[in-house]
Amino acid sequence: MDKEIIFKPIGHIESEFQDREEIPKQSVLTKDKVAKIILNEELLDGIYGLKEGDDIMILFYFHQSEDFKLKFNHHSGEVRGVFNTRSPNRPNGIGISIVNIKKINRNLIYFSGVDMVSGTPVLDIKPYIPELNTSN
Repeated sequence: MDKEIIFKPIGHIESEFQDREEIPKQSVLTKDKVAKIILNEELLDGIYGLKEGDDIMILFYFHQSEDFKLKFNHHSGEVRGVFNTRSPNRPNGIGISIVNIKKINRNLIYFSGVDMVSGTPVLDIKPYIPELNTSN
């Protein structure tokens, strides 16, 4: 199954982080920092119903990632496979962060919990529903 999959970004991130070396490891570490999604105008109706205070999942592309290794020394000190980590260096470079909406102004979605660099392509936005996002 070597079928190619092509995604068209729905927008991009604008944040204070310009380089991947600056970003925190996880979005929970930046609840005090605010960034924004600049949603493509033609998709504006797609955010109908989202509001301030909602938690959302942002799916994005790690556009500054480099080559990946299938196994490597994890910062925990143990060797792990790439699918057992949250490393941005992955076969398909897709990231996900759970963030909190602070404000919506037309196609601008301001959120806290940013762990993406400015210019990061956004692939999708989904509501975060705790009872639907558990392992059980």
